[in-house]
Amino acid sequence: MSLTILIRTQLNSIPVLADVCFSKANYGNNTNATLSVNTPRGVLGGSIAAVSAGVDYTAFPMSNGMMPIGLFVNDAAGAAFENAPAVASGKIAVIKGQPSVEVDVYETTGLSGGAYAVGQYLYGSTYGLLTNSTSASSVIIGVCTKAPSTVSPVLGLDMRI
Repeated sequence: MSLTILIRTQLNSIPVLADVCFSKANYGNNTNATLSVNTPRGVLGGSIAAVSAGVDYTAFPMSNGMMPIGLFVNDAAGAAFENAPAVASGKIAVIKGQPSVEVDVYETTGLSGGAYAVGQYLYGSTYGLLTNSTSASSVIIGVCTKAPSTVSPVLGLDMRI
């Protein structure tokens, strides 16, 4: 999975990854059409990083009740042909500030209005993916700048966190 940076801003590698960042199941726990049985375990590039109350400088995959801090830049597992820097160091880059990015992992079910539209606010879902619904979080992650389509299935956004 990937996150493409169109306009760069701050990359933060200070937080340590919580153990769940390496073991999170991305397929089978929801009906998201952008994931498959081939999707690796662990956080995915483009998914939402969050902090948990009482745990200093530690990044978690976002879920209900967590405060988002940015988007993970890479998969925690890395690609099969790469070394595994996140596994080796326990750290991964989180992009934050006001960058413009594109992601290829996002919610495809439970959307407000049935589809993404340019200008909509984007929030975090229960599974730590971008959505246009406030069902799991009312914190604005960004604004949709490119709606996914069959020709180009990526979601573009200008981040606000």
